[in-house]
Amino acid sequence: MSYSRLQPLAVLAVSLVSTVALACPDCPTARGVRASVMGEDFWGHLMVVVVPFLLIGALSALLYRVGLSPRDVSAARAREESEVGS
Repeated sequence: MSYSRLQPLAVLAVSLVSTVALACPDCPTARGVRASVMGEDFWGHLMVVVVPFLLIGALSALLYRVGLSPRDVSAARAREESEVGS
């Protein structure tokens, strides 16, 4: 099959699949899922997911902000090189 015939078939296949996917947001199943996701426990579940990332990000920012002085960094590098050389 040549590329001139393959391209229209591919476009047709993609349009058929995307039409079915676009028709779903208002079906009864989608309404049920939306109601369960956006239920009364939504904010609690969202906090359980988001808070660990916020804590890790804040701790990382704090450690980056505090950092090591250049003297400590050079001493740590020298110590690592001496351990590797041994």
